[in-house]
Amino acid sequence: MFFIMPDESKKSIEKFMKKESLHMPVLIDNGRKVNRLFGVWALPTSYLIDRHGMVRYRVMGPQDWTGTEAITAIDRLLKEN
Repeated sequence: MFFIMPDESKKSIEKFMKKESLHMPVLIDNGRKVNRLFGVWALPTSYLIDRHGMVRYRVMGPQDWTGTEAITAIDRLLKEN
């Protein structure tokens, strides 16, 4: 999972990640190239990517990743080859 954080400093991202106890890779999209490539126009925008690198789910806006729908989608992806 990646957070694409345009207009954020590395220091503020590290502080946020530590505060929220998040441990995942972070992509800093300074030129907004990735935002344009993925069609991001709302923040946050989240993607679930399968083992083959294909975007399978896209959620614009806040998402409860502990909810039944999100857990089902993640489990489904994890069970695929």
